[in-house]
Amino acid sequence: MDKITVANIEREIDLILDSKPLSCDNLERFVLLCRAMKYMGKLHREFTEEDAKAWVESMNPPANWTRAQTDAVMRSRGYKHKSCVFWAVMNSLYSDYGQTMKKYNADLPEIWADLANDWLNDADAVKEKAGHYWRDIVAHED
Repeated sequence: MDKITVANIEREIDLILDSKPLSCDNLERFVLLCRAMKYMGKLHREFTEEDAKAWVESMNPPANWTRAQTDAVMRSRGYKHKSCVFWAVMNSLYSDYGQTMKKYNADLPEIWADLANDWLNDADAVKEKAGHYWRDIVAHED
């Protein structure tokens, strides 16, 4: 058996997907390989601009800040994150928790920026947390 590496698993997945017709055995193998990739934290691709736009557009209540506004507060706080990720996360936190924070007069953009930074720097979370969250937690219409 080949060493279990991401590259070897990806090669095997490509072989399965190229096979015509797709057999039940190959489909079962494909599912197992995808589970292995997910376990290894490699199944999800990088969080993209398109992901950020789709996430922000789907928020209910709607997004509170423009990309330019979240970029400005991110810079003013000295944070270094991918712009689209920070924009989506800061708006997501506001969308989910904004009403509660308003009750306690804790509704400054700097607070939300700090929370977004904390969320993105969560030491015990998976890498590409925003991507995982977007793909696995946020509801998508199919």
